Amino acid sequence: MPSPTRTPVRTTLLCITAASVCVGFGWWIGAKEGIRGVLATTQSIAEPQRIAALPSFAEAVERTTPGVVAVRAIVAMGKQTSAAESLSSTAAGTDSKLGVRDGSGFIVHAGGLVVTARHLTIAALRLVVDVPGQGPFDAEIVGEDDVTDLAALRLVDAPPLQALELGDSASLRAGDWVIAVGNPYGFRHSVTAGIVSYVGRHLPTDDLRVTSEFVQFSAPVNPGSSGCPIVDLQGRVMGVTTQGAEIAQGLSFAIPSRTVKWALAAMDESKDGRVHRGRLGISFATRVAGATGCVVRRVVEGQAADEAGIRDGDVLLAVDGEPVSDSADLHTKITQSAPGTVLRLRIQRGQSELLELSVTLRDAAKATPTAQHAERNMDVPR
Repeated sequence: MPSPTRTPVRTTLLCITAASVCVGFGWWIGAKEGIRGVLATTQSIAEPQRIAALPSFAEAVERTTPGVVAVRAIVAMGKQTSAAESLSSTAAGTDSKLGVRDGSGFIVHAGGLVVTARHLTIAALRLVVDVPGQGPFDAEIVGEDDVTDLAALRLVDAPPLQALELGDSASLRAGDWVIAVGNPYGFRHSVTAGIVSYVGRHLPTDDLRVTSEFVQFSAPVNPGSSGCPIVDLQGRVMGVTTQGAEIAQGLSFAIPSRTVKWALAAMDESKDGRVHRGRLGISFATRVAGATGCVVRRVVEGQAADEAGIRDGDVLLAVDGEPVSDSADLHTKITQSAPGTVLRLRIQRGQSELLELSVTLRDAAKATPTAQHAERNMDVPR
């Protein structure tokens, strides 16, 4: 006779087992449905999206090329000022004492006004500009801006020409398309395209001049491209190519068009055609993140900063009572002040010493050689 206590226990065990199977089956069904949901979501995400077609640059190039010119400077051998530009004696004729420096430029006014890079024209004995479909013209320098590396040339006896429109570089954003049209290595009207990599790049130079607000872009440039325009998809000039990395492609820099407009106006107002800006005579850098002001890295002997008592390692905190946020800000405060301007500088020296110094700015245009070189009187092949 079965024990009365075993039946409830067996029944209980069978019930627990059945419940476990039901729960497990239900969990498996739920998990399976969950997996199906995840897979469905994944599949919907993975579905290929229609990508808009890349733009054609052909129309912008057609509008741009008639205004892009080749600039050749005949110079005395040994007067090469930029390793990025070609210099050879063979193209200058049989005189081994002469060489050429080749680059690009563009027509900015129908009357024969051309914008190019100033480093192409320094110490030139003769300048020749080749206009598409019109032939070569002699050119003379009518304006220079050392700080921005810009030069304005006037073509001699040129007919009315097709000028390019200067656009508004203030509208540029990182990621926008730009097109470079120039003459790298003498290959006329070569076209490269890329995107704006950075707007307002701040670059120091070897001789302690500092230029800010470059447009950094990825379109490749090469020797001979200096002075060529970068344009937007409407063919409007957004900048003037001034330099590129020698050891890398896609790392190029242009002077923004709004700076070009300002410099051309300043050249026109200047008695000698040169843009005269203040020069302090220091190299400097932005302090570490979170700290305002600029650290003085080097003071040029005999320049304005040296005479005012500024030292290496000083921190410039304010100019005329206005705080200095970074190196680009300090550069603007200096270069947009006229030579002879007296600036009041607040300086931190060491950990805690604070000083108030006054400095009279020199003329940046007089700190570098002029393109109107004395050797222009030499015999030059024509």
